[in-house]
Amino acid sequence: MRVFVTGPRGFVGARIMDELGRDAIPAPSLRTVDEEGIRRIVDDAQPDLIIHTAAVSDISTCEKDPGESRRANVEIPVWLARTGVKCVMFSTDQVYSGCDGEGPYSEEETAPSNLYSRHKLEMEQRTLDINPDTVHLRATWMYDMPRYGVPNRGNFLVNMLRQADISFSSTQHRAVTYVREVSGLIRQAALLPGGAYNYGSENTLTMLETAKWLRDRLDLPVKIQDAGPRHHLWMDCSKIKKQGIHFCNTIDGLEKCIRDYSL
Repeated sequence: MRVFVTGPRGFVGARIMDELGRDAIPAPSLRTVDEEGIRRIVDDAQPDLIIHTAAVSDISTCEKDPGESRRANVEIPVWLARTGVKCVMFSTDQVYSGCDGEGPYSEEETAPSNLYSRHKLEMEQRTLDINPDTVHLRATWMYDMPRYGVPNRGNFLVNMLRQADISFSSTQHRAVTYVREVSGLIRQAALLPGGAYNYGSENTLTMLETAKWLRDRLDLPVKIQDAGPRHHLWMDCSKIKKQGIHFCNTIDGLEKCIRDYSL
């Protein structure tokens, strides 16, 4: 299977490229390409599948430049869906950022509270209208150690290892997921029926409890403070489990990462 991967040098895309090996076709930057150009690029690549990881994902950046957010997070995915090739697109747990209730949240309980998440949810709805076979993977906050030659954005693990003082909320339930699991399960995800899926680890601990666990597990010299009330971003992954896709829970995923890197 020939798989066209957008964002092939990004945090998620680079690891998916590793996982797919010779089946992967790296996309060029689509940042300045119009719809006709995207169709031409896809036609030339002749993929069987598109995995779309590229996005503008920083919440503050999206708020400052809503036009760029719309282009990256809505228009480009829509143009990819219109090529007629099945798409697997990465979405976000931020679509639950305004939900009432404590969670965990199922796929039907969306209530985006910022521009980034509103654009992501619009992207899901519009691409599914174009092609009902489109798969949307709502990802949690992902982590990994740096990969040579690829930017390693700030993530839970690296922040804990590098910072002397850090804050997490004692009221926020949210999972963090080892990105190697995200990429390792991508072939199975490509076979999912169209729709949105919570795609990542589950976690019964608060973010403060998770951070304290990692600090104690690795004996880190980091001071952890309570960041105060934060909204839950807590996903119920029952739907994807019924499709045979299972992630480690957050603590087991961290243990796996610790073993992989001999931390």
